[in-house]
Amino acid sequence: MEDYSPQECRGYLMTLQSTLLAECQQVTERSEFSRANIMDVGCSYGATTAQISEYWPHNREVLGIDSNKNAINYAFTFVADENMDFTYANIEDQSTFDLTWAAKFDWIFSSQALFFVRDHGAALRNLMWCMRPGGKCFIAVPAAKPADFHVAARKVLAADCWKQAFEPISDLVSDMTENNCNRLWFHHPHADRVYSALLEQVGYQILHTKLFDFRYIFSSGDEYKACLRSLIRKPLQYVPTEKSESFLKEFQKTAMKKAKKTPGGSVIWNLKYVLVLAKRPEQ
Repeated sequence: MEDYSPQECRGYLMTLQSTLLAECQQVTERSEFSRANIMDVGCSYGATTAQISEYWPHNREVLGIDSNKNAINYAFTFVADENMDFTYANIEDQSTFDLTWAAKFDWIFSSQALFFVRDHGAALRNLMWCMRPGGKCFIAVPAAKPADFHVAARKVLAADCWKQAFEPISDLVSDMTENNCNRLWFHHPHADRVYSALLEQVGYQILHTKLFDFRYIFSSGDEYKACLRSLIRKPLQYVPTEKSESFLKEFQKTAMKKAKKTPGGSVIWNLKYVLVLAKRPEQ
């Protein structure tokens, strides 16, 4: 299993989650979450799941799922409590789901995870299977990537010297280096409509969409570098051990040169996110 550091991207993810929860509150009623069973898709190490549990404290249960087993082990050991649990699941593979999840959840919340799936139809159908008739989901996915990350990916990940090493993950490297990440909605002026169409195709009823601007200022250069490291964790696994440190430093240095900064020198990411509120039809 891959190495796991729960502090990577913590500030970014928790700030994003707080912002998304506030956005969700604007288009829902707090009473909808009273005694609700909630699933958090892509829970990572559990901090964002804890934010959901605290934001809607009268829920029945919050279940965090993730395909990173090390992250799940961390969340289960250090974050879980009597109303909050964590387990491994791959949303593209329903055989990894617990049979008791069928039509169980009143709400499904996802702030990043659906961006990473290859088969959106399968993932969205599998999540609908977990929702009770009339249950709702609030989904957020990136609709752009930081220019500094893109420049570093094109220069470092796409370098000819790494083609053979990255052959087993060529699809992932392609996603990281292509302008639109091989995602139809990326950089589209109506990205929320494009993405919501994917949900409609598998039977969801769309209630609300929004293209949302999110701004994050990194607290330090170390936080920025740690976030970059987390984003290229998978390719790093395919770099020979003796070259991994220099590879990472080159990526971070290239990105830092292109990063937008405040007058004080702090790195800024300005990103667009698609927000979709949808429901499983009653019948």
